[in-house]
Amino acid sequence: MADGVLSGLSVLVTRPAHQADALCRALEERGARVARLPLQAVEPTRHAAQVARVLQQWRDAQVWIFTSVNAVRFARQLDAGVWPTAAIAVGPATAAALQQLGIDPIVPDSHDSEGVLALPVLQQVRAARILIVTGEGGRDLLQRSLRAHGAEVERAEVYRRVHLPHAPDAVAAALQDIDVALVGNGEALQRLVTLTPEPQRAQLLRLQLVVPSLRVVEQATALGFARPPLVPDQMADSAFVRCLEQWYSTPTDERSS
Repeated sequence: MADGVLSGLSVLVTRPAHQADALCRALEERGARVARLPLQAVEPTRHAAQVARVLQQWRDAQVWIFTSVNAVRFARQLDAGVWPTAAIAVGPATAAALQQLGIDPIVPDSHDSEGVLALPVLQQVRAARILIVTGEGGRDLLQRSLRAHGAEVERAEVYRRVHLPHAPDAVAAALQDIDVALVGNGEALQRLVTLTPEPQRAQLLRLQLVVPSLRVVEQATALGFARPPLVPDQMADSAFVRCLEQWYSTPTDERSS
């Protein structure tokens, strides 16, 4: 679409393939040229029976905390036969996934671990049983903080991220003429830097990044990215698109550099 609001902008989308279609379509409908380079695949846990038992054993927890849409999706696939009566969703996309299952979760104003910990429902947690439904690895801030305040906490790691291999030539081709890179987490950002051939490294570090959180902003700075990354106000496709539209509508000489 030559006359779209993002016409002339080239965007690299690094999301897992199954999560990228709607976002790529929205960007293309607004005139952007989109290149795809999925850096990770999301797969079910290799310990399905064990994790299903955790879900069953913690069905009476005061609250379940879902950290992502993938957490909802893969917990559902385990079909453990139990779902919480009280739940927290880290962001609106995760909340929407739970609402499709008939669960109306609490959503923090800040869509990260810090926002979850600031919720009124988690201010008095001594002796409370809390289940965190999440993926393998990642931050343990929720678990550590809740335990420090006296809660009994367990993690149900229902999925895992797997790095995808890319030949140097394929990465170099994906980066050609790119203006903006959308990166979904800190692990993916590190992977992008690692995969980028040395001749393209300087080009990569000059790109405008769009990242999910201030924590990944700090990581990007430490990795040497020259421009302050953009952070959408929500972890939703519409928020990523809106963030790019606002940035791209700013006169070039007024954009952060």
